[in-house]
Amino acid sequence: MTRAGAGIIYILVILFGVLGGRFSFLVVFGAILGIGLFEFYRMVEKDTSHAISKIFNIVSGILIFYSVFLYIEGISAFALPTLILLYMLILIASALFIKRDDILHGIIYSGFGQIYVTMPLSLLMLLSYPYKSNLTNGGYDWISLLALFVFLWVNDTAAYFFGSLIGKRKLMEHVSPKKSVEGFLGGIFFTAIASLLFAHIYPAYPTFFWVGFAILVSLFGTVGDLFESLIKRTCNVKDSGNLIPGHGGILDRIDSLLVAVPAVYLYFIIFLSL
Repeated sequence: MTRAGAGIIYILVILFGVLGGRFSFLVVFGAILGIGLFEFYRMVEKDTSHAISKIFNIVSGILIFYSVFLYIEGISAFALPTLILLYMLILIASALFIKRDDILHGIIYSGFGQIYVTMPLSLLMLLSYPYKSNLTNGGYDWISLLALFVFLWVNDTAAYFFGSLIGKRKLMEHVSPKKSVEGFLGGIFFTAIASLLFAHIYPAYPTFFWVGFAILVSLFGTVGDLFESLIKRTCNVKDSGNLIPGHGGILDRIDSLLVAVPAVYLYFIIFLSL
């Protein structure tokens, strides 16, 4: 009961962030970014303390995320490159002046956290501003975001159901023992079915676009799920956190999203450029 209630609250928060407009998006996903970075750096620091503060990395990631918004809205074209440059210079200065044998490990773990969490969520924001969409005049557009999350949720649910019901062949047992080939294929099939609903509701995009969108989300979402499982296995933790009872942490909920978003953004660029 607790797990179901927590899951419903999580979905409602996501829907508020997506459907409430650009400012609710900034608040909700800015918070998700901060928590996600915290969970990632805490997992990586589990067995060793790094010279570079995780607070510095979390604040930097959030500032970079919001500077993307300033760039999209035409408020400031300088904030994003300035913050990235400052972040890189601070990391370089740390490598030069902090006398620790493992300082380069700290640089790597700092930078990878931004690539793994901050970059995809920043691309998620860019995805909400399609520059040639027939459904918007260039402003915030929640349709692609809603479809992305619905496809992820359908894929996860169908994969779990079919994996539990008929799953026999392991997908990648050394990474995630519970995932099966049957669940993987069931997730792709039902996500593609779900795309037909969006094709009916939003016919401005053709049916083949929505089906391709859904299949892409299933494929790369599964990769994201497997990759986070690998991180947790490497760090010897069961969940990234305990924020969501019965579900783990924020990273456990957005692991599929983090790899799916860059693929979907590239898909939109290619399609909208045709």
